[in-house]
Order: sequence, then structure tokens, then C-alpha cells
Amino acid sequence: MRSLMLVFLVTISSFVIAGQPLSQSDYRLLTKAGKLIETEQLEAAYQLLSEADSGSRKGYSKALIAYNLGQIDLRRERFKSAIKHLEVAFTQQAMPSEQQLSLKRTLAQLNCMEERWKRCISLLKSWLAEAPEKVTANDQILLAQAYSQTERWREVIKPAAAAINSRADVPESWYQLKIFAHIRLNQWRSAIRDQQRMMTHYTGNPAHWRQLVSLHQQNRDHKSALASQRIGYERGLLSSAADHRLLAGMLLQAQLPFFAGEVVQQGIDRKILKANKRTLELLSRCWIQAKESRRAVAALAKLNDVAPGRQSLTRMAYMQIELQEWQQAQLTLQRALKLGGKKVSELQLMLGIVRIKLRQFEGARQALSVAAENRNMKSAADGWLRYLDQVSPEQTLLSAR
Repeated sequence: MRSLMLVFLVTISSFVIAGQPLSQSDYRLLTKAGKLIETEQLEAAYQLLSEADSGSRKGYSKALIAYNLGQIDLRRERFKSAIKHLEVAFTQQAMPSEQQLSLKRTLAQLNCMEERWKRCISLLKSWLAEAPEKVTANDQILLAQAYSQTERWREVIKPAAAAINSRADVPESWYQLKIFAHIRLNQWRSAIRDQQRMMTHYTGNPAHWRQLVSLHQQNRDHKSALASQRIGYERGLLSSAADHRLLAGMLLQAQLPFFAGEVVQQGIDRKILKANKRTLELLSRCWIQAKESRRAVAALAKLNDVAPGRQSLTRMAYMQIELQEWQQAQLTLQRALKLGGKKVSELQLMLGIVRIKLRQFEGARQALSVAAENRNMKSAADGWLRYLDQVSPEQTLLSAR
């Protein structure tokens, strides 16, 4: 804030004696101080004026002495002391009206720089009202910043908007201040409009795209959020691993699993996404929902190479059965059974069906018999056993012996 405020400070002469009449002694004092200031003998000038300031002077002479002490403090970047002296000069209300008004603006800026927000706001509002023809965009944004520091978010918006609308080359931070005020007030549509306006000037910043997506989500406009995320992705701006995952998740939510799968696969191919358990689980889910069975099996096969699990093996077996890849399904089910756990009966039922398709009738009967021991699987297992009796009567006779 301090570096910003230094730019805003009004350049005022460090030595002022023009205006109202002065006594000869005060005139000589101020003239002497002025010569010291002009020759950069600031310490000597400061000491001379300080000794004079300790006297009983009032009105114009006191205002001039305090004013010039404040100006020397400004040149030496002693801002707290400058405020003290300039406040004394201001409260005398003895200086010419134009200079008095300029001093009010300087005091407002200094108080902001020293984070004395209430005093800054009070002085700056008064100055803006008294000198509307002199108000600049910097004055408006300074008031908006002061309001933001006191969390008066509704008051931030008007001066921030005035500052933005009065310049063609608006700094990003000015837009961001107004957007943040809208966010704090839950004014999502207004925040989105300002975000989009900022992005017409600052299009290449990925953070701006991410914030736009977030704002659409806060506004519960998931369609626009997806569109923004997709555009940013296609332009190569939203290209991180998190961006790929977010877009894939949004596409899944929008019932577009095929495109979600393509995003994940591109992330893997480009070495942006690691082919780890998390990524491969997401990829397989995309292809399963897209009914891309062969791609789903390929993804599940990689997943089970990286982190074998009974659930993923079961899914893989279902896909292989759908593709009528009976031999591969049998191997997958056998791997799943070796891992143990719950739902063994379901796996045995699937294995029995697969073995029937492979005409491995004895093995099929064994698997179906195990499945039938579970009451939840018994009805289905018994049905397949009856079917087995029909397709392999000789095996039935052997079993009976």
C-alpha cells in the first residue's frame, strides 16, 4: 500500500508564504527556512521551524510553519510525523481555499498509506465532494481500497466502478478489487460480468479462467462453468493435472463420459496425468459410462497392474463377459477370488457362467455349487445348474455317481 500511495501524493511546494500577510519576524523566519530547504539543508530547516512551532503562534503563521514541517517530513519519508504536522496546518483553516483543499487530499492519502482507514475515508470522501472536477481514477480506487480494508464491501463497488470506467488501460488489481467485493456480497452474476470484462483485456492468465469457472459454479450455472473450463482447456490455458481432472469430472456430471475419457487419456499421453490408481480409476469409469467396453477393459487392466483390487477386477470381468472374452474373464475372476473378501459367491456365479461358455462343465458345476451356498445367490446359481444339466447330461450322471 505504501509504494502505491507514494505515486498518489500531490506534489506541493515545500515552502509557502504567499497568501495572507505575515509579521516581519515570521516572514524572515520562513524565508530563512526556505533557503535552507532549497539548498537541501533539511535538518537545519526542520530545527529552525520546530523551534518556531513551539511558540504561541496561531492562525496563518502557525499553519505555514506546521505545513512546511510536514513537507520536510514527507521528503524524508517520515510519514507519521508528516501527518501530525499537516493535521495541525489543516485544522487552523487559515490557508487559501485551494491550498486547504489540496492539503485535505494529501492528508487523506497519507492516512491511507499509514493504514488509518477511517480518517482516510472521511477526508477523501469530503475532498471528492468538494472538488469533483479534480477527481481522478486513482482517487476513486484509493477510496475503494480504503473501504475494502474496513470490509465495507457495498461501499467498495461504486468508487471501484468509477475508477474502472474512467480509464482505458485498467490495472488487473482494480478489476479484482471490485470482483472480490461482489464475491463477499454473494453477488455472483455481477462478479461474473466483471470477471469476463477483465478477461477481455487479460486473456492469457490461467488464474482468471479458473476463477471464472469457480464463479459460475458458485452461481450454480454448471453449463457455463463447463463451457468456460472447456474453452480454457482447448486454448491450452487450463492444462495442469488438476484442470484435466476437473474438466473430466464436469463432463461426467454433464453425461458426456466419452469426452471425459478423451480428456483423461490426453492427459496421460501428454505426461500431465500420472498413470496411477487415481487416474486409471477415473479413466475406466469414463469408458464404462460411455459404454466403450474395450477401452474400459484396457484401462482396468492397467489399473489392476498398478493396484490390483477385487472391485476393479470384478468390473473388468463384467466388461470381458460383455465382450464375450470368456478365457480372459475366467483369468480375471480367478485373480479376484485369490484376493478373497466379500461377495465371493457373486464371483463364483460369474465364474460358473464363464466356464459354461468355455464348455468347462465340471469346473462350472463346482463354481455354481459354491455360489448356491449363499442364499442371495442360490436362486440364480440353481437356475444355471439346471441349464448345465440340459447342456451336459453326461456330466450330470457322473456327478450323481
